[in-house]
Amino acid sequence: MARRAFLFIPAPAALCLLVVCSLAPLGAHAITVADLRARIARQEKLTVIDIRTPALFARSHIPGAINVPASLCAQKRLPALGEVVVYGGGLGRDETEGAAALASKPGLSVNVLEGGFAAWESAQALTTEGKGMRPEVLNYISYAQLKSAKAGEVVLVDLRKPPLPVQGAVADSASSGSQPLTDLSSEFPNLKVIRSPFDAPAASAGGGAATPTLLVLIDRGDGTAATMARTLKSNGNKRYAILAGGELILTRHGQAGLQRNSPSQGSPSQTSPQRRGSHEGL
Repeated sequence: MARRAFLFIPAPAALCLLVVCSLAPLGAHAITVADLRARIARQEKLTVIDIRTPALFARSHIPGAINVPASLCAQKRLPALGEVVVYGGGLGRDETEGAAALASKPGLSVNVLEGGFAAWESAQALTTEGKGMRPEVLNYISYAQLKSAKAGEVVLVDLRKPPLPVQGAVADSASSGSQPLTDLSSEFPNLKVIRSPFDAPAASAGGGAATPTLLVLIDRGDGTAATMARTLKSNGNKRYAILAGGELILTRHGQAGLQRNSPSQGSPSQTSPQRRGSHEGL
């Protein structure tokens, strides 16, 4: 049975979105971070292929990896490299598409890295990223992509605070701040909901180190999810994503629409691709 994971799909420059995917497509096999680290340490003959965008590859990658963006895997002509390990961002579909395209080529035996580069970083494995100040980067997932998630693939972290009771003037009924919060269990019936990322169930380690669970952080567009994301990153966990649009997009069931200039409905930094920072494309 195919195992499942997530990978970023890059949108323009700075936006990270997620989609659900099957980890090991037909013709490919899964490999854990621990297994890959051990094989690299033993200097086994294998080729590591990074299928993220060139910009993300330039920012940081597994030492010795070559870059073949997922969008080019089908057309790319490669020699008979033998055994290869393919990885993407660890938070979307590129592993499936890229690995499937590479697995169809003669002379390649394809393995897919569980959890992708996010899991590699979370394990504090060696990367090429240099030291010094860098622009903040955060991971995002869209409503539609989250709706496609299957049970056991992600855990929802509900960081929303109940709305304060409205006093005085009658509240605008269209405002998300004056309505009850969306019931996440009803909106995503197959997904587990917790109140803190530190309550997340431990991933099964199998025969090696466990791949961290993908945590989806949901707030009311007030920056709570971004703050929690920074906390997770400081604790070494890179397998998280913020639901783009937060509670506002939940009330609309993923439908786009004009946004009111209200803190409860998301700040520009939460809802506008141009303001989200330069991060990886999931």
